[in-house]
Formats: sequence, structure tokens, C-alpha cells
Amino acid sequence: MTTSSHAADLARQTCTAPAERSDRMRDIVVAAAPGGAIRVLDLGCGTGSLVRRLADALPDASIVGIDISPANIEAARRANAGAGGRVRYEVADYLRFEADPFDVVVSDGVLHLVDADTSALVEKLAKDVRPGGVFVCDMPYACAYNTAFAVVRRLLRSIRASWTDELIFQIARALHGRQMDAGSLRERVAYMYLAPKRVMNDRLMVAFASAGLRRTAEYAARSTSPSQLRHRVTVFVRDEAAR
Repeated sequence: MTTSSHAADLARQTCTAPAERSDRMRDIVVAAAPGGAIRVLDLGCGTGSLVRRLADALPDASIVGIDISPANIEAARRANAGAGGRVRYEVADYLRFEADPFDVVVSDGVLHLVDADTSALVEKLAKDVRPGGVFVCDMPYACAYNTAFAVVRRLLRSIRASWTDELIFQIARALHGRQMDAGSLRERVAYMYLAPKRVMNDRLMVAFASAGLRRTAEYAARSTSPSQLRHRVTVFVRDEAAR
């Protein structure tokens, strides 16, 4: 993510994915990934919950997790202490991140928040997936619910204050206090002010296809809250003949 208002919001905080969500993403990635000593990039890794699961499930893989938030990367490194050299975390703006192409790139609930030209972002993703490699993406898709909720988030952002933060937290605690602790709920307050920069739709699919990323599978993603945008997981393979 670039140094936009979205990136500034996210760079100051941690975000830990729910265990159930990381478990499902792990299973989808493992099913799609090639075998052997592969290289994996988790784009927007948060505190590393998916990276840790992939490291356990893919014992021959080397995995890099990047995130715009230093707080996320610090927490991920602490949680991964003793994991060895095949797992690495790095604070990075994805558009400026440079590495050899990966066998697998995964993005769980991040791609819609990257504040960049969509064409440039898609070209960057295609460049970072080796021919024959896979890109697994969980992001909001085009639907009336997401359109309406994006409007709500923009309105909340326009009036944001300490009292709106507290109101959002108290509502979240009433809805999810039995499933999540206070720290996890407070992590998510900032996301209520972030409207998606893009959603998965026909235009984005065409952009991926033009860049050599061909859709091969699609999975429903379970919504755990009425305040959550509706997501879907899409798996792409980079064509062997892609530029």
C-alpha cells in the first residue's frame, strides 16, 4: 500500500485474522499450490496467522510475509520466534517491494485497500507470480450490499471522532464479545472507516486475464458480521506463455 490515508491508518495498528478464516485460506492455498520447495508471498500478512499455518502445512516452502504496518510485522516476528530461516517478515509498501517471482502469492482481505492504480497493481501482481504459479485472493466482490456499506464507511470517515470509535467498539462488543476479546475488537474499529478502492468484478477479471492471470477456481467466504463486506476467494494461475 502507498502512503495514502488508508496506508496511514493501517500502518499504526495490528490486525489479526480470525483463526477460522486463516484455516480456510490455508486449505485453499495448499490445494492450489504446486508441490516441493516453493516460494510463497503473503501480501498484507497482518500478524502472521496465515503465514504460520502455511509454514506448518508446507514444510518445504519458504514464505515471506509483508505488511505496511510495523506493528503487524513486530507481532508476527514475535509469534514466529524459532521458526527458522524459511519464514521471513518484512515491513513493505507492496508497490515498492522487489523480489524474484513467487510460486504462490496470497492476499487475504487486503487487495481492495491498496491505494494504487488498479492496472499498475494487477501488472505488479502478475510480475510477482512465476509462469505456472498461482495467486489466491480473498476480497470483496461487486454486489448491492458492498456498494451500500461502502457508502456507510465513507460517511463514518467524514465524521470520525473518538465518540464514533467508541460507539463502533461497543456495538462490536455487543455483537461479538463472546467470540472475540476486547483487543481483537478494537483492532477492527479502524476498518469501519475504510471503503474499498476496488472490488472483484468483471472489469477486474478482464484486467487479471489481460495480465496473464487466469481464473481457475472460486470459493465463497463466510461472513461473520453484518458490518463485514461480503468476500469471495478467487484462485488464478499465471499462464506459462504470459509476458
